[in-house]
Amino acid sequence: MKVEEEKSPDLRAQIQDAAMERFGRFGFGKTTMAEIARDCDMSAGNLYRYFENKTEIGAACAERCMGEAEDEVRKVLKAPGMTAQQRLEAFILNKLRYMHVHFADHPTLLELVLHITENRFDLVAGHWSKLQSMVAEILAEGNRNNEFQVDDILKTAEAFLLANYKFIAPRNMAGYALETLEQEAYQVLALLIKALKKG
Repeated sequence: MKVEEEKSPDLRAQIQDAAMERFGRFGFGKTTMAEIARDCDMSAGNLYRYFENKTEIGAACAERCMGEAEDEVRKVLKAPGMTAQQRLEAFILNKLRYMHVHFADHPTLLELVLHITENRFDLVAGHWSKLQSMVAEILAEGNRNNEFQVDDILKTAEAFLLANYKFIAPRNMAGYALETLEQEAYQVLALLIKALKKG
């Protein structure tokens, strides 16, 4: 009996690329496993070796997208010579720009976002938790530098994200010009940072 070949990570990535292309053009609901398989020049049976169903493919796509967004904002934590205020501003603006590039011109991708929110909320919660931890790290730095005066860092980090939800959530990207969202983000950030500062 032939030993089953190991699943190729490259092929998994190719499947996700093909799926994202379909989800972006036709929406999650109208995309079938057979179509994704055809786009990858493989049989539907072979596709099922890699992903049990369309939700699994969507979850893998969402995880990759969230991971890329996390990497984008994580750069802010490592950038030298920035104040805590500058890090908070860059954090939100980096996330905004990433989301706008990926979702503003592909409103059909929101079907995938809604499907994952309803069926794999653990992924959404995990992403939010990572964002909250990164904001908390910046707030803690601000406290150490006497730039901010924050008593409950974790709760404040969550409130900061909630106040900026319009600028970091994919469902708010369609219909808005990036410049408009950036201007609004700056206004909100100015108010929040004023509240965080000492004295």
